[in-house]
Amino acid sequence: MKARRLVLLNALVLFALWRVSHALGEPVSAPDVTTIPLPVTSSQSNQKDHQEEVIRVDTNLVTIPASVVDRDGRYITNLGKEDFQIFDEGVEQQIAFFAPVDHPFTILLLIDTSGSMTPHMEDLVRAANAFVNQLRPDDQLIAASFSDSAWVTTLREVTKVRDLKKGIKLASRTGDHDTMIYEAVDHALKRMKKVRGRKAIVLFSDGVGTGYTATAKGNLRDAEEQDALIYTVQFGTFTVEPPSYVSKEVYFKRVEEINAYMRDLAKKTGGRHYRIESVSDLSKTFGQVADELRRQYSLGYYPKTKLEPGQRRQIKVRVRLPSLVVQARGSYLVDKVRAK
Repeated sequence: MKARRLVLLNALVLFALWRVSHALGEPVSAPDVTTIPLPVTSSQSNQKDHQEEVIRVDTNLVTIPASVVDRDGRYITNLGKEDFQIFDEGVEQQIAFFAPVDHPFTILLLIDTSGSMTPHMEDLVRAANAFVNQLRPDDQLIAASFSDSAWVTTLREVTKVRDLKKGIKLASRTGDHDTMIYEAVDHALKRMKKVRGRKAIVLFSDGVGTGYTATAKGNLRDAEEQDALIYTVQFGTFTVEPPSYVSKEVYFKRVEEINAYMRDLAKKTGGRHYRIESVSDLSKTFGQVADELRRQYSLGYYPKTKLEPGQRRQIKVRVRLPSLVVQARGSYLVDKVRAK
């Protein structure tokens, strides 16, 4: 009986958050289907070639994306392998792999198109379009969306930006189910685990949702095991009071869990978490994400000490030059494959 009451209470809180997310924007009319110029493959053979070239090879190589800024916040993009140091559990490592900032990225753009996004679809289209236009020609893009009525819709498979020719349709969807954000992130992580080289997930959502089998805790664990950057762009602040039938304490606890989830996905992977109050601000934020991706180095090493499955390893990336600051993840979880 207690378990049933807990499930019912959680459902009420999610419903209340859904109601609040609608209240955060003016209910303006918007088309059901919109076009975003995202990836299109030039042929089936090209798509096969792209898929074959992104399969992971070195499963025990630990790779770390890192950006470097000076005291004024300006990116430093002319460093070499010899300028970096990596420490794993306090032990300096030999850098076995180095990619400068001009090497291409594979980016998975994961877009929330649930019912709460319907009033903002036109701004979302413009922002996604601007983001794609700021990627480099040799970058590769995967696009997917998720909503209330489906887990994940793959809009296009991996395609080089220079090969993008025509748009795809993006539809807002409203169903009888909660937004499947945990399933969507789980799908994205599994998809990117197969990708070789520099990679990032860019997630746009209010963070409200659930999963059938995937969980927030599982998403965070899996993200920390991988070497993909995650950038989260969170829409909505949920400052509106909850409905009278929902406990304020329970409601705001759930809000904090949502905020922590979006924040920690970025923090644990070395990415960034952005908060926006209006989708009209999304183009600027996506521009900041694209700009940072262009300034990322990639460093890799084979750990000198034995790895144990489930172990959390503390890492530190430093530069040998004074007055520079490194932005990189601070730890990773050892998965079963890497521990072999």
